[in-house]
Amino acid sequence: MGTMNDLGVELRFGIPAFRFVLPPGWVQHVPTNAAQDEDVKKASAIFRQANRPDLDAEFRALMAQTTQAMARTKVFAIYRQEQVEMDELLPMSITASALSAPDGENLDGWVSEAFRTKGAQFLDDDSAHIVRWRSEPQRPAGARRIEGVGGRTLTYVIPAPGTQRRKALVFTTTIVIPDGDVVPEEVVDALELLSDGMISTFTWENELEEPVLPAPTGESEPEG
Repeated sequence: MGTMNDLGVELRFGIPAFRFVLPPGWVQHVPTNAAQDEDVKKASAIFRQANRPDLDAEFRALMAQTTQAMARTKVFAIYRQEQVEMDELLPMSITASALSAPDGENLDGWVSEAFRTKGAQFLDDDSAHIVRWRSEPQRPAGARRIEGVGGRTLTYVIPAPGTQRRKALVFTTTIVIPDGDVVPEEVVDALELLSDGMISTFTWENELEEPVLPAPTGESEPEG
């Protein structure tokens, strides 16, 4: 099923209407305290079933810190599985946020740095409008790592049309990975492919795609 942002996102953050395809069972939410509380309840049920009250307590503390961090950022949507059975839930969620460069600047340097230091690549070899890289999840300042639980984060950057790359839409996929052999590597890789597949369906509703970085300079004009 397709999903798209509303007019309020464009008016508040400068991100035009867009859409991309969500698999069956996935839904879109506006980040609210109620939504975060629901996430905590679902995670707590899983931890209790696994007889891990220690993880339950640490996860609650981390989510409280994460909620505070999200309130300070421009996260405007959360995408996650809900309409499936508990044992079919995937340990993955996606957030959408708006990114703005400082006044008078653009995001070229930040994106170029991602290519140099984070292993960033274009999501599609035939297109230069989505950049993607993998990293460890970024935790709020002061948050402890939950022992026994790791993760993987995928970041996708898409320049907002008409902003000269001063604004961008950022999708962040977080995959929770228990330590050890609980989740095989091939399953985690499959979750990455699912995330890539979802973001690859992205399109602006009424705008043309723009490249993430400016066209290289110094290229000779084609002979005509």
